[in-house]
Amino acid sequence: MIWFDKCNPFPVLIYYVAVTALSAVFNNPYYTAALLVSAVAAFVMCRGRLRAALSFCVVFLLTFIVNPILSKKGATPLLFFGDSPVTLEAIVYGLNSAALITAVMFLFYVFTKTVDSEKLLYLLSPFSAAAAMTVSAVLRFAPLYVRQSKVISDQQKALGFQGGQSIPARLKSGVRVFSALSTWALENGITAADSMTCRGYGTGKRSFYSFFPFKPSDRVFIAAELLLTALCAVPAIIADCAFNYYPKIEPPAVSVWLIISFTAFSLLSFLPVIFEITDRIKWKYLLQKT
Repeated sequence: MIWFDKCNPFPVLIYYVAVTALSAVFNNPYYTAALLVSAVAAFVMCRGRLRAALSFCVVFLLTFIVNPILSKKGATPLLFFGDSPVTLEAIVYGLNSAALITAVMFLFYVFTKTVDSEKLLYLLSPFSAAAAMTVSAVLRFAPLYVRQSKVISDQQKALGFQGGQSIPARLKSGVRVFSALSTWALENGITAADSMTCRGYGTGKRSFYSFFPFKPSDRVFIAAELLLTALCAVPAIIADCAFNYYPKIEPPAVSVWLIISFTAFSLLSFLPVIFEITDRIKWKYLLQKT
């Protein structure tokens, strides 16, 4: 997303913390639906991979199916598997939990696309240089290990060590690749640690290759986030907007406070999408004007 790429990392971090914390605390289907739709819209705008979306949908289905089968709570049984009832309350709770988990997965995918290792170091270095380096290294090593394992596997094939198609031969080949990959990872980790120590990492205030200034748009973004978060949390606390699933489904009573809270959360969830659309419209207008 162009808007998130141009933003200072702190407003972006505040957004993700605010929407995930509020949706988890409320655990309300209304808020979860708004978060899921906004997360999918952000995923589409950042041109997410179809394979990732399909895997998220599989997680959604598994979570939705497993919860009603395992949960015995609820006062409204719909059908029975043997002696185990499948209740309406368990289905609704499983649907909400599956939607919330899927929405967070979509948000995390967008987060990884918009917040790179340099931005993570910028966010975490003021608090802990070691933690910043650890998080950045973990995010980097996952795809790096996949590429290196493919390189090792191709080398093993070139040397003639992966000729068998039987299960024992495949297991032996997999153990050989895993052993070589583990050795490479340990050596690479020691080399990286020695290199960072020699460069004085963590001994003083860190400088950054990229500069992330606070622009007027960042201040507007932070102000809008804080205002909408307050408008969402305060009315929800006053009116008790909790959605009860057990023993019976009891949605909160519709009131002015609930409408204000839900509207504020919806705007907060769609805030990056709104700014992104506005930015793209401005860009197309400038292109047509020139």
